[in-house]
Amino acid sequence: MISYEEAGRLLGLAAARDQRIVGDADILAWHSDLNAAHIAYQDADAALTRFYAVEMAGLEPEDRRRVTTPDVIGIARKIRAERLANFVYEPPPGDDDPLYLERLRSQIAATADGRTPALTELPALEGGPHRDVAKMLAGVGRPTPDIDGEGESVEEVRRAGPLGVECPVCRAAIGRPCKIGGFDEKRPPRELRKPHAARDRVANGGPAQLESPEEIAQRRAASLAKLQELADREASGE
Repeated sequence: MISYEEAGRLLGLAAARDQRIVGDADILAWHSDLNAAHIAYQDADAALTRFYAVEMAGLEPEDRRRVTTPDVIGIARKIRAERLANFVYEPPPGDDDPLYLERLRSQIAATADGRTPALTELPALEGGPHRDVAKMLAGVGRPTPDIDGEGESVEEVRRAGPLGVECPVCRAAIGRPCKIGGFDEKRPPRELRKPHAARDRVANGGPAQLESPEEIAQRRAASLAKLQELADREASGE
């Protein structure tokens, strides 16, 4: 459950990023929506960061918007699903596990909450592949001769312009258009007609991020000041 103070803290973090004005009604609405969706504070905080750092970071200023509770709920659920992508149950020693369901639910909850580190990849099978599979794989990956006798290098086939580099915002591969969304099953990712601005800058030899360390420090200080202001208002009963 998210407390009223935590809902105010989340809105303070949002206000520091999009300069919104936060009132008591806003805090009550966020408190009600996030608790109705059973979203924990840690997941809501991570979703808020991903919304601004990924969803909005690559858009032009006129295309950006303020975060809403449906955004936070959808991204938070996506984050929990990602943590469970390679979940593997860890049984106790021995062959008998009378508390299997209780132990399974506990391990799933701990992994989804982030209290237990999630596996980054599925564990490999022990003992290696079957000898017949190994024999078939021996012929995979052999070099093939080029028609003209000479092969093209990666640099020769790489496309010019923004599509010639991987996008630092959405991680679109070389040659593939940039995309946005995909944090909610009801909102699949869609391709953008224009590449992210950061991708354009990288293709032209520039930095992926425009903000300097000093600017980042100033924005962080503004966020902390806004949080302190909210805390002072709550303490004074305003």
